[in-house]
Amino acid sequence: MAVTGRADGPGLVAPVALTAAADGALAALQAIAPLAKLPRNGALLLGERARLLGLARRGAVSANGSCRLLRAQDGQIALNLPRATDWELVPALFGEAVSGWAGVQRIAAKQNCATLVEQGRLLGLAIAPVEVASAVIAPGSFPFAIERLASPCHKASRPLVLDISSLWAGPLAGLLLQIAGARVLKVESTGRPDGARGGHSGFFDLLNAGKASIVLDFSDLADIQKLRYLAANADIVIESARPRALAGLGLDATQMVRRGSTWISITAHGRDGEAGDWIGYGDDAAVAGGLASAMQQGWGNALFAGDAIADPLTGITAALAGWASWRSGGGQLISLALSRVVAHACQLQQAGPAETRIWQALAVADGGDLYNLRDAVGVARSLGADNALLVDEFRV
Repeated sequence: MAVTGRADGPGLVAPVALTAAADGALAALQAIAPLAKLPRNGALLLGERARLLGLARRGAVSANGSCRLLRAQDGQIALNLPRATDWELVPALFGEAVSGWAGVQRIAAKQNCATLVEQGRLLGLAIAPVEVASAVIAPGSFPFAIERLASPCHKASRPLVLDISSLWAGPLAGLLLQIAGARVLKVESTGRPDGARGGHSGFFDLLNAGKASIVLDFSDLADIQKLRYLAANADIVIESARPRALAGLGLDATQMVRRGSTWISITAHGRDGEAGDWIGYGDDAAVAGGLASAMQQGWGNALFAGDAIADPLTGITAALAGWASWRSGGGQLISLALSRVVAHACQLQQAGPAETRIWQALAVADGGDLYNLRDAVGVARSLGADNALLVDEFRV
């Protein structure tokens, strides 16, 4: 609630089953990894970054400030501009020079939602329409897709996880798999290491401490060969890149899975078709999944709920799916889209306006303390600290 609601108003409950989805996925993971000392519950993981960073609710502005809900001629969109290079593309999005968020809103109000979203996605911007959950996935659908491409084959008692993801969802999945008993190698690019390294160090430690750190030059053929070797020998691969980016590195998820591995693919909106090229982050993907629309139905206005909530929710779900796949013998390609995971949570249960106010009253009356924040198991390894493993252990 601290990061949900208008900046000048009270904290609000989200009228959908976000914490229930997180709690349920983590409880299911605990059931199939009974010896793991997993976090107390999923709800804790949804809010820990906001607590560490001291974020607050900002209504139609995301808690971290990079994403805005904008009114267009015929509806609303979410536009996320977390990088300076994103702002350089804004004039091309609107067809004219723009100055700051006030200018963005002024120009967006004159244009059509579908046109803006189409153009933004062509430019590589994180942009999405304010959708209802049922427009993303059918009611009753799973939050992920699993494609079995090889017969089950049980391997090591402790799986090797290759984590080539970045930011939040993928690294969280890798962390939970590590707690469940996996050994995790975090691989980053020299040219573009995990952007979270430049953020809050304590949060980066929470997600990545205990993982070995390897850095490779993705523009060097010899290093690309090392990456392919690691992927071919991992029991579980976690990645959060667009499929065409991986194809450029010669990483074919289908081929790897046919060898018996479990491949966890995390995207913003899906792997297939045009959606496979769309950019997205936790806040705009949550809007695409129906969360802002649910807030509008419950509270009268489209608002952000939580902090980039599609990321931790997807990370927990990915860990559950990945561990279950490994236990069942691997050979599966698991596709998770941030927007679909949120849409699934929204469809588990959505309160109407009257029930939403009952939930709100119960939450306000709850004077209990927040869950204790987790402690990192240590400090995350420096970039490339374990490159010697490539020679000493993997012989590459």
